[in-house]
Formats: sequence, structure tokens, C-alpha cells
Amino acid sequence: MTSSRFAIIIVGLWLAACTFAFWWFEYRHWGKFDATMVQFDSKAIGALYPILNSVSQNTILVVHFADEDCPCERYRKKHVNNLVTLLRSATQVVLNARSDDQTLELANLDIPATPAVAIWNQQGELAYFGPYSSGMTCGDRFDFVSMVFKKIMSGENPNWINTQGVGCFCPWRSRK
Repeated sequence: MTSSRFAIIIVGLWLAACTFAFWWFEYRHWGKFDATMVQFDSKAIGALYPILNSVSQNTILVVHFADEDCPCERYRKKHVNNLVTLLRSATQVVLNARSDDQTLELANLDIPATPAVAIWNQQGELAYFGPYSSGMTCGDRFDFVSMVFKKIMSGENPNWINTQGVGCFCPWRSRK
């Protein structure tokens, strides 16, 4: 076998291996983005703050609504990791739709979708309730949480209830 034929076989095998690796690690997770419109309403979480008030101790309270079975959860986790330094001074609580946490039963939550977030300022006033961002992935560049948090830190309460969100959402499935 000549060296050029051997080189062609090696390059062909390398291309096949790269194609398979791309499919295995990335392309098989791709799918058509089905934009979901969700209506958020602050009444859904009205009973939650009094229950969590003792946890927040006059700090900003950030409640993350999550569902580990939701494929959109991977975007939420990445987004929250990007917000770690910004949210350092806040009290954070993660409520999972399938959790055994009695907070969900006590508050009788009716969250329209996950992932979602609620933010209360230091005085216990709701500043934000809605998605982390709008779009297919959860706000790598433009997100609602950092905008609201910065307003609260400057002394303003934006009272922003994001009534509509378009993005990657899953239905909130509580244990009811």
C-alpha cells in the first residue's frame, strides 16, 4: 500500500470519527425550538413570601422554580451559575416541582411554567416574577434577573411582573 493511499484512509477515518463525535456530543441534543408563550401572574405566588420570610432575614429573596425532569433546566443552571457573583448578597431558595418540601403544599403554588424566578426586595415587596429571560436559551447575554437585581440594589423596586414569556418552558407539575 502506498503512503498516499494510507494517508487518505487515515484522514477518512479521522473525519468519520469527528462526525460521529459531533453527533454523539452535540447534534443528537438539537431539536426544533418550539417557542412556548407562558402567562405569569403574581397571584400565583402571593402566599409564598410569608412562608419564606424567616429565611430571607431582610435581604433580597430570590426563589428559583425548577423541575429536574425539564430539558430546559440545563439552561437555567448555566444561567444561575453566571449570576453567582451578582446574587451573592441575596438569599436564594430553589423550589422543585417534585420536591417533598412542605413549602409547596403550604403556599398552594400554581406556577405557570418552569424555569421561573421570583425576586422580593429587602422590604418584602415583590420586584419580579417571570422567566429568567426570553428566548430559546436562558439568558446568556440578556436576562431579566440581573436588570431587576441591579434596580433593587440602587434602591428602586421595578415591580416588574413579566406577564408573558416566550422561551423554553415546561409545565409546573406539583404533587397535587
